[in-house]
Amino acid sequence: MLCGNQITPNACQIADVAAADFLISYGLPFALSEDPKFKRLFEVGRNLGANYKPPDRQVVSGRMMDSLFMTARDEQLHSLRREADHFGISIFGDGATIRKIPLINILAASPNNAFALLDIVDCSSHLAAGGKKDAPYISNMILPLIKMIDQGGRAINDHTKKKAGLVDLVFFDGASNVVKAGKLLSINYPRITALHGAEHVVSLFFRDIYTKVS
Repeated sequence: MLCGNQITPNACQIADVAAADFLISYGLPFALSEDPKFKRLFEVGRNLGANYKPPDRQVVSGRMMDSLFMTARDEQLHSLRREADHFGISIFGDGATIRKIPLINILAASPNNAFALLDIVDCSSHLAAGGKKDAPYISNMILPLIKMIDQGGRAINDHTKKKAGLVDLVFFDGASNVVKAGKLLSINYPRITALHGAEHVVSLFFRDIYTKVS
């Protein structure tokens, strides 16, 4: 007995079989066995007592998923804001329809996080009520995200300590509604420059610019 856990001679073989059986039975990628998060299960399992029971699906899909989401979001925002005082933050996004569900994804980029996912908005209810994915609708969904990112902003005047937002660029494709949305955002935040271009150009732009900066 070590730390209250009984050690069986063939424990390693039993764990290997259980792990392989789990991955194969559910059709999961074999490479998952090398994933740090999968290995983490076995690391923390060494300290579990005999009375431990895994959380049920209600707990996993409820408070635990909420907690993991909050932690992941805070980590993303932390990395996104690092050095943003000097280099700023860019927001970009696009619309997509997946299985007849109209969506808009909104991402942000900075030198330390080139693809921070801020939100994926389901527009179904808005469209069902007769609305459109027009410029005011898009800009109103992005404004709260800019406020969430800013949280204090950066000083632009050493004497007055007047603050400016961290976001200074929004980049969309060439669709007229998102181009106009970018202009509306720049009205609320005069520091913002709104650009537009083809989707693949947007991705390459952020990949190249922040690779050079970092």
